[in-house]
Amino acid sequence: MLVSEETKFTLTLNAQLRDAFMAEATAEGLTTSQVAEALIRQYLAQRQQSRDDEALFQEVVEEGIASMRAGIGIPNEQVEAESAAWCAAILRQT
Repeated sequence: MLVSEETKFTLTLNAQLRDAFMAEATAEGLTTSQVAEALIRQYLAQRQQSRDDEALFQEVVEEGIASMRAGIGIPNEQVEAESAAWCAAILRQT
């Protein structure tokens, strides 16, 4: 969690968007600063989650490549053949 002294942040919006934003914040009993801070925190959390997901994906891919190089795993051709057979079986059932 980011903890520091407060600072000003200037944001340029068109008048209609600004007015709607201010009205919604006020209707919730919040200041625009409170809402903006919550939105920024949410954005930062989403970006961190995206980075974490990408790192996990890369790790899984690297593990898969390493296992294939070590002779462990199923060749792509076999996966495709099994998938095609599975799909054909499903289609026969319908």
